[in-house]
Amino acid sequence: MTLEEIRQDLKTVRLYYSDKAGYDAAFQIVPHKRTEETVRLYTDAIGEAPLELYKIYFTLYVDGYTQENAAETLGYCVEYIRQKNKQLMVYLQERLQGGGIR
Repeated sequence: MTLEEIRQDLKTVRLYYSDKAGYDAAFQIVPHKRTEETVRLYTDAIGEAPLELYKIYFTLYVDGYTQENAAETLGYCVEYIRQKNKQLMVYLQERLQGGGIR
């Protein structure tokens, strides 16, 4: 899995969580298996991540913060958030490929 594929998946994850209740209600009527599987896949992967990366994932992709907003909210500089997000991408890539999740 490439980093670009992970970025695209994370856009889906962020969109899903932006209106989780609405999507869950819609999926009860017309399931969207690709989105449900993607969200589950990343939930499983992040569940075993170091806590620091988990916090970055949750803030950026579940809460939907921008890197700038996340830095302000978490009390870090923007560059630190960018570095941690890059580490998160590499972690997810290794976990999804080498960890046998996908």
